[in-house]
Amino acid sequence: MSGEPEPPDDRSDPDGMAAALARRLAALALDAVILMSALVFWYIVIAYAAWWLVALSRGQTPGKQVFGLVAVTPDGERFGWGQMLVREIFKVMTWAFTLGLGIVIDITLLVLSDEPRTVADRVRNSTIVHTSALSR
Repeated sequence: MSGEPEPPDDRSDPDGMAAALARRLAALALDAVILMSALVFWYIVIAYAAWWLVALSRGQTPGKQVFGLVAVTPDGERFGWGQMLVREIFKVMTWAFTLGLGIVIDITLLVLSDEPRTVADRVRNSTIVHTSALSR
């Protein structure tokens, strides 16, 4: 009643209604992508945190556990939390900063070296042994 024209009603215009529907569907799809991305991100974070807890507490990564291997000091003692933390962080950083080349270097050192130890083993002065070699 103020004399201003009212905006057109989208329901009376099939094209306007279709545009609204397309925007709603696009918004719904974007919401789904964002939600799923967040869920996947947190799933990975939780899984990775659990992996670290296992690796740090036992001196073994899950792969080492499967094959009965453990990181030990030169004295033959299992690595503790702090030692494994430094070892694993160094390993991950080496692999990340070399864009994956670190794993190739590690494999090369394991296969071709007289002393089969990875870069992280050399930095932390660790050796990987079978659990049967540990004193009970």
